[in-house]
Amino acid sequence: MTDPGIADTLNRQTARLLVRRLDSIDQFLGFRNNPWFRCPIAATLMGENDASDADRGWLIGSLLPDTGNTLTHDSYPADGDWENLLSHIRDEITSRRERDPQAPLVRAAETPARDGVGSQ
Repeated sequence: MTDPGIADTLNRQTARLLVRRLDSIDQFLGFRNNPWFRCPIAATLMGENDASDADRGWLIGSLLPDTGNTLTHDSYPADGDWENLLSHIRDEITSRRERDPQAPLVRAAETPARDGVGSQ
């Protein structure tokens, strides 16, 4: 069993990996007018349709392997806490839905500053 704080952090990172992958697919395919977070895939992850928990688990597991990141994912949430993982995914989707449609993608906003605090 993992410390609850560590498990929460791992699940938050996993949720971010998942939505960044979906963001990059949208960016690659040019789905600017109909982004993934306004489509059935987001409705499934949010629990807004009749998809089961198994459906959500399968979807998460199919999107996460081979993310190319240093964080490894075995298709299971930290401490087996699916509700915690899904809550972080719901938060990420909600933040994207509430963002101004003309605002840049999250990836652009998360690029670290080249000057100021922490720059070299």
